[in-house]
Amino acid sequence: MQSVSLFPLTYEQNCLLDKNHVATPRYVVEQIYQIIKIDRYENIWFPFNNYDSEFKLKADELKLKYKATHLFDDIGNDFFTTEPPKNCELMISNPPFEQQNDIIRRSFDLIASGKIKAFALLLPLSTLETKTRAELFEKHKDKLSILIFKKRIKFLGKSKSFNKGCCWICYNIDGLDPFNWL
Repeated sequence: MQSVSLFPLTYEQNCLLDKNHVATPRYVVEQIYQIIKIDRYENIWFPFNNYDSEFKLKADELKLKYKATHLFDDIGNDFFTTEPPKNCELMISNPPFEQQNDIIRRSFDLIASGKIKAFALLLPLSTLETKTRAELFEKHKDKLSILIFKKRIKFLGKSKSFNKGCCWICYNIDGLDPFNWL
């Protein structure tokens, strides 16, 4: 969960200080948009994306209809309390890695409640390792796809190197094999 501070940080300060705040490189966004054929979705939600997100910038170029929310937007949207847009067909984002258990759980809850139809979450490969997450994925394996990067992603916005082995955890996205390497 978000740490509490006596002095609220601005979005720009958070970009510099929060180790969970890393930006997804453009090529990663372009690749997943192509793979999932994002232009077929009419109502998309970016739950962890602010104004400088490549997810949003590329969506604007493609003239996609989306809603983007973030703790640092004008109303402080928190993924755990914010509702997706009505008739949301796809939720896609690079969420904070440290909160992945809760994020994955809520993502499946949003599917079960009919609030979203599909999701694609960029997460570290270690997401596949724990018993808790394995049980969640096994429960939903009928429509689960895991797209694994062949090499580490160098995320943007950090002064030190932040390279991670990552994968896309996708659910209910047509045309994807259960496992694939990018």
